[in-house]
Amino acid sequence: MIGYGVDTYCLAELQTGRLVGGRTRLVQSIYHRLTTPRGTLQGGPEESAYGLDLAGWVGSVGTAVAVAALPSLVEAELSKDSRVESVACTVSRAVSSGRVALTVRVAVTPVDEGEDFALTLAVSDVSVELIGGLS
Repeated sequence: MIGYGVDTYCLAELQTGRLVGGRTRLVQSIYHRLTTPRGTLQGGPEESAYGLDLAGWVGSVGTAVAVAALPSLVEAELSKDSRVESVACTVSRAVSSGRVALTVRVAVTPVDEGEDFALTLAVSDVSVELIGGLS
């Protein structure tokens, strides 16, 4: 991916001195967009409409509603990113050790000539973890 610049590596925590660009930067941006509560980013109208707090949303509506509604919500949120040409999302539910977790799979086609890629998130009512897609 050309033209997206570089930024400091920051997924779950900031890693000073480590820079990223290209697909890694886009994946991190997608992760941040899906873990930032809407309205918490300061700025103008665009910033106030930024974000979809997956864990908070799942916690407030429950897993059954989330499985049905999240694909279109994730697709709409990620389509706001000018670096994303198209996105497709699927959500599945699993129970492990008595805890319910959702697996959110996102297929992304970037605007530039970079290859399509997929990422996978594990989502519960308290956390979001990137479990696939960042190489």
